[in-house]
Amino acid sequence: MHTRATAVAAVVAAVLTATLSACGSDESKQGTAERATAAAESAPASSPPDCGDGDLSQADWMEDCADDGPEKGDRPETELAVGDTFAYTDGLKVKVDSITTITEWGEYDTEPEAGQTPFRVTWTLTNGTKKPYDLDEFGYQAQGATTGGETESLYVELGSKQMTGRLAAGRSGTFTSEYSLAKTDGKDVLFTMTRMDEQWLEDGSFLGEDPHWTGTIK
Repeated sequence: MHTRATAVAAVVAAVLTATLSACGSDESKQGTAERATAAAESAPASSPPDCGDGDLSQADWMEDCADDGPEKGDRPETELAVGDTFAYTDGLKVKVDSITTITEWGEYDTEPEAGQTPFRVTWTLTNGTKKPYDLDEFGYQAQGATTGGETESLYVELGSKQMTGRLAAGRSGTFTSEYSLAKTDGKDVLFTMTRMDEQWLEDGSFLGEDPHWTGTIK
């Protein structure tokens, strides 16, 4: 996981007293979900899955069943599917575009061991604020979502773009991170984004739930 643990610890220690009052209030809400429902409605019709099927993957359930029935609209804002966007309260937006199997390798890339599925998470970050944003202030992590499972980070240059540098106001950038997951842990992945910038910590927004996306490695 890409992290700024030292900076986070220092800022949290300085602002903990001020932010305790935000815990459990609307101030701790990080943002809202923008779900990719329009694209789904315009796609060609296909046979709906059996949402009561115990063998249905979590990712397929999230995509096809989570909004069905009496609980429609009750899904938490931070519970997202691939293709959904999370809009932070200050104008930043993150959309997970895809989770795909890595099939091509560069000369110096690290291929996983046998029994592992190599995959790439691709996401787009849009800076809707009025000032540049330091991309190193974001952390991200992937985990298995079928029976659990820890992922291993892979060093991959071919087709990869690491999230670093600054993103100008009003601009978008697409980035990737590469992992492997044991085949015995299935193909569903839980991907989480975490903000660690000083302003986000000072106003108590970090107390809210981090957004996470569930999807199947394609």
